[in-house]
Amino acid sequence: MVADKDLEFLRTKGDLPADDFVNLYFSDINKREKLNIELKKLTKNSNWDLFLSQIPEASFFDVEFNKIIPPSKKEIENAKKFFNDKNQYILQLLGLLSLPYCYAAADGAKVLYQTERMYKDVHKRLEETAEFISAMMHKDALEESGSGKVQAFKVRVMHAAARFYLKKQDWDYSLGYPVNQEDMAGTNLSFSLIVIRGLRKMGFSVSYQEQMDYIKYWSYVGAMLGVDTKLLPQNGDEARVIDKKISERQFKSSPEGKHLTQSLLDCFYSLNDQKIMKNDEIAGYMRFLLGDEIANILDLPPSVFSESKRKLLKLKTSFS
Repeated sequence: MVADKDLEFLRTKGDLPADDFVNLYFSDINKREKLNIELKKLTKNSNWDLFLSQIPEASFFDVEFNKIIPPSKKEIENAKKFFNDKNQYILQLLGLLSLPYCYAAADGAKVLYQTERMYKDVHKRLEETAEFISAMMHKDALEESGSGKVQAFKVRVMHAAARFYLKKQDWDYSLGYPVNQEDMAGTNLSFSLIVIRGLRKMGFSVSYQEQMDYIKYWSYVGAMLGVDTKLLPQNGDEARVIDKKISERQFKSSPEGKHLTQSLLDCFYSLNDQKIMKNDEIAGYMRFLLGDEIANILDLPPSVFSESKRKLLKLKTSFS
């Protein structure tokens, strides 16, 4: 199991194969432009070979991908079924729980804040993340007809691009390497363990096997994204230990975390017709899901998500 000294070391590391690839292409304006053009054409796994014919150095992803030991076929099928049975709730939890949970990690929030899109274009960022999750959970995610593989590649390149640009902005390395291994592992857990916690809080019953299969599959996705295997749990117990260590090390109040959370709430307010839930209840619902300790770190207002609504929510999920 990962120790604090491992996390401290991995906080200084990015994703060397992807970083080398991005350094090669982003250091030359013509190469960068060519990469951007080809990335726009890369929408399905079936486009991959054509993409490689134009961007041959991207083959690093195949080399890395072939090293990964996947879960069993049954475990993958179970994880995807779990998602598809509850997808509307899981995607809801993306914005109400997963993202603000990540914002509680102060040093990681500074990275997200400096990239600007996380608070200047929140709706688009939510859409892109939902598309990525849906692509990875599609039954044909890694088949020719799917898009999971190319989506994973694009996210890996996006993370490396963020590191490339942040390092040029006099990055404060006392915060760790930008988009480092510890922060990527925490984000990966926010899509697996933290989602499961949220579903249970909503009133869903999640079995041990469902939890294990879902966590295993997201660890598989994490490996595709370049996360170190030491930080990729294979069951709930391992996930809880890693999450506890990361949260104890990283969760604290920060101006960036509070700003990102408020931008997220403002996005929800702008989309909300207030017929089902009032705007102030959205913040209360987020507090309910996160718990008071993390909600206070993010400076969420006191809860106005009534006990009656909580009971109705659990009644609704019991029939889903």
